[in-house]
Amino acid sequence: MVSTANTPRARALGAELKEARERAGLTTRQLGAQLNRQNSHISRWETGRLAPSVEDTAAVLGILGVTGAERDRILDLARDASDPNWVSPGVQKHLAALREYERTASRITNVEPTMVPGLLQTADYAWSIMVAAGATRGEADQRVTYRMGRRDVLTGRKPVQLDALIGEAALRYAPCDRDVMVEQLRHLQKWSESSNITVQVIPQRQGYLPSLEGAFVLIEFDRHDPVVQIEHYRSATTITDRGDVQDYQTAADTLRREAMSPEESMGLIAETADEMERTP
Repeated sequence: MVSTANTPRARALGAELKEARERAGLTTRQLGAQLNRQNSHISRWETGRLAPSVEDTAAVLGILGVTGAERDRILDLARDASDPNWVSPGVQKHLAALREYERTASRITNVEPTMVPGLLQTADYAWSIMVAAGATRGEADQRVTYRMGRRDVLTGRKPVQLDALIGEAALRYAPCDRDVMVEQLRHLQKWSESSNITVQVIPQRQGYLPSLEGAFVLIEFDRHDPVVQIEHYRSATTITDRGDVQDYQTAADTLRREAMSPEESMGLIAETADEMERTP
């Protein structure tokens, strides 16, 4: 049985199947022939538009030679692939879906009250945070390489529009060495010069703003419904329910209005970097 999907789990499953197929050196047509399926059917599986059954997934993995823990992990994705929302321990399980979302998005709105958004982080800033959070140096090296690779969505032939709404605290309280933080702030200034990137700072002040509820990423598409991605300390959540997503869209619109203008934001970022450089 195949179900219509386009859910977070289905898109993560599709990304895993595509990676395994390409690693095996097969085209969608070649794989489809062995499964007695049209290549367009395989493509819909890989984009998450259709969710293959557990049995179909197992057949694909058998042809592609995927075994052991990787096979078990992918089959686990195939179970409940049609669930609209996805909460699971471990952020790594969501990365395949997140990468696919970023690759196909038309607009990404990243609200980060206390840290620089991942797509705009320098390698040293990201590495410092990962090690401080408990990753080994080797694990941090791998994760940073992956994160830096994700930035191609900002610089490719058809770059995504990124709206970064960053809390003032993220600029003033460095989770890393001062030199690393100064480099990160200068990096933000350079990114803001790109026509597809808007950086706005959410000022610290009394009164309620939606950013007090925490960080989130709103991802919008030309041909699909928007989704929201939320990372926690040791887990991640992907939300697709239309009512819930609408609430996040409203929150993002509120923050755009309440945040400093891009010009004011760049002035504050430059001023903060200058202050850090002068501090002994």
